[in-house]
Amino acid sequence: MKGRSTLTNLLVTHECWTSILEEGSGLDVIYCDFKKAFDTVSHRKLLQKLRGLRLDDILTKWIEQFLLGRQMRVHVNGSFSSWMDVISGVPRGSVLGPLLFLIFVNDLSDWVKSSMLMFADDTKIWNKIKDYNRI
Repeated sequence: MKGRSTLTNLLVTHECWTSILEEGSGLDVIYCDFKKAFDTVSHRKLLQKLRGLRLDDILTKWIEQFLLGRQMRVHVNGSFSSWMDVISGVPRGSVLGPLLFLIFVNDLSDWVKSSMLMFADDTKIWNKIKDYNRI
């Protein structure tokens, strides 16, 4: 997004947390960094989410064709493995890859009932502690 960056995300987070601490409350924080995030996106689940967004059928089918039918193999010391179908992941280095990943994780905030900020595959979830006797 134009005008947004990792720094913007950190500054907003810092401002929120500072406000909570300045008012005398405590803070619980969970940091999430999805391991191999772009590689683990299930094509099947991503396509279900795209259909759920009610995008144009032509666009959805185009994205499906972009993802499906990909194959890979490994090259080590002059030898190649056999070709294998790629059933997960969004293509790295593509313009569409990061967008598809964000669509895949975009509903995370529907499940989390605390404050949350996301930037790509990095997520911060926090909750203000109002009553230390309930910890």
